[in-house]
Amino acid sequence: MVEKPTPLAHGEIDVLILQALVRKLIAKGVLTPDDVRSMLFEAAKGLDLVGSELTSEAAHIIVQEDLAPAFLGS
Repeated sequence: MVEKPTPLAHGEIDVLILQALVRKLIAKGVLTPDDVRSMLFEAAKGLDLVGSELTSEAAHIIVQEDLAPAFLGS
């Protein structure tokens, strides 16, 4: 019996890889923390968590409380 290949990124590992990538880009000077916050905000605004896109206020809260600390550290 031949096993199917396991995807390289699945579950929580893809989150860890993305976090490491963003931190590496900041360390190399490709991005600033403000660049990352701005891109996270743009991405969060497009999320459909409640049946429609998030308001700017809700997106800012998600970025400040959840996304920015996860990608930039505490």
